[in-house]
Amino acid sequence: MKLINTVKYIVVTGMLSLIALTSQAAEFKGVVGLGLDFGGDVLLSGTYTDGSTWEAKANQGIALNGGVVIVTGAFETQLTVGYKFGGPQAKNGSITFDEMPIDLMEFYRTGNTRMGLGFTYLSSPKLVIDIPGTSSTTKFDNAIGTVIQIGWAPEKAPYSIDLRYTMVKFKQSGVANATDVNGNVVGLYMSYFF
Repeated sequence: MKLINTVKYIVVTGMLSLIALTSQAAEFKGVVGLGLDFGGDVLLSGTYTDGSTWEAKANQGIALNGGVVIVTGAFETQLTVGYKFGGPQAKNGSITFDEMPIDLMEFYRTGNTRMGLGFTYLSSPKLVIDIPGTSSTTKFDNAIGTVIQIGWAPEKAPYSIDLRYTMVKFKQSGVANATDVNGNVVGLYMSYFF
């Protein structure tokens, strides 16, 4: 049922984009972005040698992306591909949750405000442990999530600063009846258009 709803959403988004493209002249721009997401379920936790604690969370971390924006009047269709990683780091090793997000967003711009709705396809999500005595990779199935985004984007400026909320669930690969892992995150994103 969730897959059917996602497919419907993709079709509707694509149709709206085509209508916007055919109704008026389109402008193509490039975009690069940087984001920082917080949240998600705790996958692992522990204590450093100094007594402080650490946590590795699903879908939390730093995101880098790049892509294209199609501007048609007040509407913007944005497609980006990126890399996202995050987790505790130490002198002798690291634990990271990383993935490759592909985002398709439809934005509406009014004045200095840019509001968007879309979806993200999270490819190759995995938890990688690389510490003395332990080296392992836990893979999760590719996941599709929903994204809501609102930001400040001055009309004449080539940038946008956005708040973003992503809703997504992960399942561990190859594990029968695996429980869902919550990857819902809130983030701060910055984009540069050229």
